[in-house]
Amino acid sequence: MFQTAEIFFALCLVQITTAQTFVSNERIPVIVISDLYSPAQDVGDNIDLINAYILPKIDLKAVLLDCHNEFRKKVALNVGKGLYPDKDGPRDPGYSAVEQLNYIFDRNIPYGIGPFTPMKSKEDKMEYISAYENKGLDLLKETLENAEEPVIIVSFGSLRILAVANNRYPKLLKSKVKELHISAGTSYNHPNFLEWNVALDTLAFVSVVESGLPINLYPCAAGKVKKVDESKFNAFVKDNNNTYYILSSLDFVNQLPHNIKHYIQYAVNRETKPGYLAMLDSAFHSDNSVFNRTHHSWETAIWMQVSRLKLVMRANMRANGEYKILTMDEVCNNDIVLEERLRPAFVDIRESGLFSYEFSEKGKINIYEREDAYKYEEWINKAIPDFYISLTKEKLGK
Repeated sequence: MFQTAEIFFALCLVQITTAQTFVSNERIPVIVISDLYSPAQDVGDNIDLINAYILPKIDLKAVLLDCHNEFRKKVALNVGKGLYPDKDGPRDPGYSAVEQLNYIFDRNIPYGIGPFTPMKSKEDKMEYISAYENKGLDLLKETLENAEEPVIIVSFGSLRILAVANNRYPKLLKSKVKELHISAGTSYNHPNFLEWNVALDTLAFVSVVESGLPINLYPCAAGKVKKVDESKFNAFVKDNNNTYYILSSLDFVNQLPHNIKHYIQYAVNRETKPGYLAMLDSAFHSDNSVFNRTHHSWETAIWMQVSRLKLVMRANMRANGEYKILTMDEVCNNDIVLEERLRPAFVDIRESGLFSYEFSEKGKINIYEREDAYKYEEWINKAIPDFYISLTKEKLGK
């Protein structure tokens, strides 16, 4: 048994060493668009942003805040189809989360706020908005102009910033955007479920889908709902073409450095208070049970695709059920990889924001697909704790 494991490790080490010669120094320039709020609306947005600072190979260039006027009110009632009335406002753009992560990771990532109101047409350049609401658009333009190579943009909100930017600077986006990775929509051609990120600005979504830009689309909501899930909201159901899963517990956060624990607790408790940076310097003395909670996630698939990460079961550890998130150069030939891919498809988009797709090698837009949503949820729950515990210690040295 010992000799078998020793041979396996030696073979794997040779494979990793060879692969790293070619790819280990690669850096992937990324711009993040997120509907972050303060106080947090979806805690997942705050937790998700950690990925941009910590994942291997990611070179974060800017964070653009996609916020919406209705949610800046104490009670958001006129939110539109596909959105829920938010009675826990008012909410401001979540720049405090960017400031906290800049402070924690000793970075100075620029950020800017986008337009607060929906587009009036698919061609709208929104030249009537305030200078404040232009900050995100100006930052996007500046970042792309200064980029030495085409940039990947990941979007976890509406597509308003992207749509307006493309209407203003189409040649710039065509030349400097390598890929768009968009978290939005409903899978399996569902005829009437309008997913949240689409509903935030349907014209923006349609405008981008029709733009001809290199799009990778990751549906959030399930269009194929099993009988056992019929009572659930589509966005909280998993299938093989959407990205949703439940993390059974955030309890592993208790093993992260104190400043990360403060950051996540601040989001979980939906706090807004002075000293949101100063508290990051102190020891964490709160009750550890604050993280004993389930977590709904839609974002992991995008980050794994952009970072070229694989979810695997190590072949020599099957009996112990060891599951890992690995870079491509760390995966050994005998590892069992849970397949995820981006499949080309023809997409038919309607003015309502609803869309259907048909897989075809000649398709112009890629749709996310995973081998087995239920197996994915099982494996990712076992792999994520060790992955983030190791990465945060490596990055922060604590």
